[in-house]
Amino acid sequence: MPKAPARTVTKAARFTPAEWAIVEAKLDGRDFSAACRALFLEQPIPERQTFRPRVEIERRAMSAYEAAKIRQLAAWGSNLNQIARWTNTTRGRVEILGALLALERTMRRLANDPAMDA
Repeated sequence: MPKAPARTVTKAARFTPAEWAIVEAKLDGRDFSAACRALFLEQPIPERQTFRPRVEIERRAMSAYEAAKIRQLAAWGSNLNQIARWTNTTRGRVEILGALLALERTMRRLANDPAMDA
């Protein structure tokens, strides 16, 4: 099956809130762009597609301690990436990987240490 051409032309339509309420009711959950294309190209309007429900994410402000801890972890992650990149280009990988495993164990222990959260 040939690939459909990319839709690169975008046009805007303006509605009053009352007009949009009427359009939305007629769309009945169908895609606005697909319905417009179908109407103007004299094709049947596609059936309504089911969408995944929106997931609400509860956000809260971070404490100064939490922000500092995240900055420190990000710095460690950056250093680990640099070490991993270097490891892939040098000899002595076994020793380097051993040191990285020891560092990983230490980081996991610190991350799970309840005293670090105080």
